[in-house]
Amino acid sequence: MRILGIDTSTKYAGIAVLENGILLAQSTMQFMASHSEKLLPEIAHILEIMNIPLETIDYYAITVGPGSFTGLRVGISTAKGLSFATKKKVIPVSTLEVIAWEFPYCKYQICPIFDARKKEVFTALFKWENNKILRIKEDSVLGINALVDWIKEKTIFAGSGADFYKEKLIEKLGSKAIFPPLIYSVPHPGIVAYIGLQRINEATNGKDLKPEYLRKSEAEIKITLSTSSQDKV
Repeated sequence: MRILGIDTSTKYAGIAVLENGILLAQSTMQFMASHSEKLLPEIAHILEIMNIPLETIDYYAITVGPGSFTGLRVGISTAKGLSFATKKKVIPVSTLEVIAWEFPYCKYQICPIFDARKKEVFTALFKWENNKILRIKEDSVLGINALVDWIKEKTIFAGSGADFYKEKLIEKLGSKAIFPPLIYSVPHPGIVAYIGLQRINEATNGKDLKPEYLRKSEAEIKITLSTSSQDKV
C-alpha cells in the first residue's frame, strides 16, 4: 500500500511516499515562493525520480490544521485535485499530532505549539502510554497563560510557537518546560503518511476534505465586522 503524505501547514512544505510503512521518499523545504507555485511541481519531481506512477498511490494523507491559513488552503486544494483526478481517498491529519509523533515512546508529555498570532497559540497535549500515543487535550487556540495552566508535569514543547514563547514558558514553568532541537519543530511529511496508514478507516472523498482552522481568518473577521457595522447603519 502506497500513501502520499503532504504538509503545507507552516512555512515549510513537505511531500513523502510511504509503502507498507516504509519510507520511499521525502522532501521538506522552506519555500521562498508561495506553496501554490512549488507544491505540485515538487510532487511530480519526487514521483518521477523515484519512478512512482501517480496511479499507484492508494491514499493521500494531508495535514488539515491548525496552521497557516494560506498554506492549508493550498495543501487541501492540491489533495482534493489529486483525489478527484485519481479517484483515491484522502486521510485528514492534525498538524499538532504530527509534531507529537516526532517523539516516539517519550516519557514526558508533549505539547506541540504553533504561533496563532494575537498573543495566542494553536496547541494540544499528548502522551505515550503502553506504546501508544494518547491525546490528553484537543487541538485548541488559546493564550499562553491558559496553556501554562494545562501543564502540571515535565513537558516537551515543540513547534514554531515553542521557540517564539520559550522565554515566557521557562519563566512560568521553570524546569517543567523542555525544549528539543528546532529540527523537531517541523512537521515531517513521512509522519503525516504514517499516521494516515494508521487511519485508513478515516479516509474520505477529496470533496469532503475541510481545513481545521480553529478560528476565523483575518479576512473573515473583517467581513464579519464590516457586515455588523452595516447592519447597525
